Amino acid sequence: MALAAGVAVAGSTNSAVTGSRRCPTGAPSKSCPSRSTTAPSSSLPPSTIGHPARPAPHRPARIDDGSLGFGSPRLACTLLTRGEIWREFGGPVGQPTPTYPYCQWLVGQNSFLALQVMPHVSFDTATQYVDTLVTVKGLGQQAIIANNRYLYFTQGSTSYWLLYQTPGDFSSLNTAQLVALGHDVLAHGLASGRVGLPRPGPPGPTIYFAGDSTAAGPEWAWWAYHENGTTTRTLAEYQVGTGLVRSDFFDWSRHLLAVAAERRPKLVIWMGSANDGQEILVDGEYRAVGTPLWDAAYAKTVGDTMQSLLDEGCKVLWIGELAMQDPTLNASMQVIDTIFAEEAAKHPGVVFFNPGTVLDGPHGSYAGSLMIHGHLTPVRLDGIHLNIAGSIVLADAVAKYVGRMLGVRVPS
Repeated sequence: MALAAGVAVAGSTNSAVTGSRRCPTGAPSKSCPSRSTTAPSSSLPPSTIGHPARPAPHRPARIDDGSLGFGSPRLACTLLTRGEIWREFGGPVGQPTPTYPYCQWLVGQNSFLALQVMPHVSFDTATQYVDTLVTVKGLGQQAIIANNRYLYFTQGSTSYWLLYQTPGDFSSLNTAQLVALGHDVLAHGLASGRVGLPRPGPPGPTIYFAGDSTAAGPEWAWWAYHENGTTTRTLAEYQVGTGLVRSDFFDWSRHLLAVAAERRPKLVIWMGSANDGQEILVDGEYRAVGTPLWDAAYAKTVGDTMQSLLDEGCKVLWIGELAMQDPTLNASMQVIDTIFAEEAAKHPGVVFFNPGTVLDGPHGSYAGSLMIHGHLTPVRLDGIHLNIAGSIVLADAVAKYVGRMLGVRVPS
């Protein structure tokens, strides 16, 4: 089942929530009415589905290097200055930080810019799993804004992508700003020889909240309703259509380890399994979800990823998935959640949270609406993702876990 790059970005849809709290970009500041924002699906060919993830190896000692020994994230950190980023997106702009597979700059209080460099990778290869939203003229040899909101561009034998992300903004493409920075990247030119690590910045933020598109709405709700800016400052990141089984599309196992190694968060929150209900290549054959070999391969990837974060000194809150409207997808999510619970139990320091305990219907059934403050309120966007009201419910539950796991008071 190929969902791996074709799920919607959640967070900006109908809600009974009103008041002066912050709504996602594009919604009025005093209410969050119905507004469906869906990312177009991209084109993962069935012939490539199921490549196994490359789990991060067990490392008993801390790594202290978010490049994980790869040169391209270090190279990317040399291709933009903080002043160039500030010019386009404001500031303050943090130090360039290699977090495999890219270099990352924190921007303002809750945003980031990411740049990946792919030497000897053609434009067609770099963009093989995405669809074009905007064709960009005059940047390198080819350039597009894709449906994952990356700006892809190519010059010579090297391809690049740039992404700017901020919680609650599910529609802005930032085309002009990213294109301007793309020109800056090409103007700097690629360094020759080995590139050293940039000077490390201070550790932080305290929390890293990461996942696929199902995490986007809850990340916004956590930031809008519970982030207090100091004690529980959060770096939020979602990558559309990703998960743990398609490391050729986005290698979350390595990226989570890279962020933990470089940023030193006290708590990693992960919510990113909605795209993992697909076959995995094991021993030369594709194995279906729920078969013994699939379960064993997926459990190893999950367990290795959990352990790599624990080895970096992080606590981990691992969030499963809700009941899904589609019966086949729902069955896959039940298998995956069972594996999550079992692996979390084997790894002290990891807490598994089943979001269905606060958002599913009776006996774990799919619920499109729930009673909230005495009103029957829609909580789902499209049978998969949470809308604004549902995201707030989930963020409220996450806040309780965060408070207990970090021993802090979380704003309500």
